[in-house]
Amino acid sequence: MGFSVSATMAIFFATFLILFSVLYNSVNETFDSVSESFDDRYEYMNDKAHTDLDVISLTYSKYVDSLEIIVQNTGSVPLGIESTMLLVGGVIVNPDTMEVEGATTNIWLPLDALTITVSNPNITFDPSVNPRTCVNSDAGLTGPSNISVGDSVYVIDGTSIDVLSFDGLLEFTITDGANLVSPVDLKVSSDYLYVIDEGTHIDRFDIDGNWVDRFIDDATNASAPRSIAVDDEYIYIVDGNLHLDRFNRTTGLFVDQLIANGGTMTSPQDVFVSSYIFAIDVSSGSYHVDRYSLDGTGGTEIVASSRLSTPTDLAASAEDVDQNCLYILNNSREILVCDEDGSYLGRVSDGLSSSASGIDVSGKMFVSDYANGLVVENLGTSIKVVTENGVSEIVML
Repeated sequence: MGFSVSATMAIFFATFLILFSVLYNSVNETFDSVSESFDDRYEYMNDKAHTDLDVISLTYSKYVDSLEIIVQNTGSVPLGIESTMLLVGGVIVNPDTMEVEGATTNIWLPLDALTITVSNPNITFDPSVNPRTCVNSDAGLTGPSNISVGDSVYVIDGTSIDVLSFDGLLEFTITDGANLVSPVDLKVSSDYLYVIDEGTHIDRFDIDGNWVDRFIDDATNASAPRSIAVDDEYIYIVDGNLHLDRFNRTTGLFVDQLIANGGTMTSPQDVFVSSYIFAIDVSSGSYHVDRYSLDGTGGTEIVASSRLSTPTDLAASAEDVDQNCLYILNNSREILVCDEDGSYLGRVSDGLSSSASGIDVSGKMFVSDYANGLVVENLGTSIKVVTENGVSEIVML
């Protein structure tokens, strides 16, 4: 009997040791797991607390429909590039390239700048954005009139052309007493700046402001050029408030009278070419905006005189965007925004005086304003960069 009790106690004790060992290992593993989770959480929170970003450049080019964002890692922790997300207008997009200091890598070190490029971003107008103005600078402008935007902003200012950055800073001034006497209108496209001078001819300058040649000087087919538009193939000229002519962009030679006076076109004041040909026209003192196919056919009024009061200039968004918008500088004090069918989308008057004269659009709205100089208005598309630990930076186009 004594042996049985001893054996039972031994079995009980052994079982206790086994159970204790299993329980201990389980508790220890749980503790280690919780401890690791706390460590990971602490490391995540610490990294997040030491992560910061600064968007140092945001550029959209309508000619190639491409968006470039340069973001600097201003925090103290390295970041993973593959885990960095970009949202355009609230939608995640896949960048074409993501490079640090011109090199492809997966590590984004503190103080390094990450350059993100995206083709065909959906840059659209949002009427609900308020406040909208992001730059209002005279930048040395004394009498700004027509404006055109390429990689910089070109503004006719008296007998000169001032060239400004997208931030409204004066870069340089084009002055040429022999070849820039009395500029009327201008368009920058690709490698050239085309300028109507003295109301008689079109000169070419390179984008650095150097005169190249008198490109179109045709007293027969462009006797009184008033407004100019440019696409990949042609230069379009409103001639004498009567009709629209086309010239070959490579040779400068006359191609045809694309839209004649009579019918839809009465007395064109301004023209802009994008997915369509858009023209400000006036008949019997009433202004209207008309739209034509690129071959000059299908002319139709899309914005009636009831919405307009002495419009002076118009521009359209890039040809390939999802929503092609038309921007009309109306009554020298507001931007009227419509879709390509003429449906009203909204109006913008923030930051404008009663003497605005020219508009162009390239990711933002750029307006030459006699009282304010250069006014830059956001279209309303949000650009958001999000890091692997959730820290983000938002800027507006």
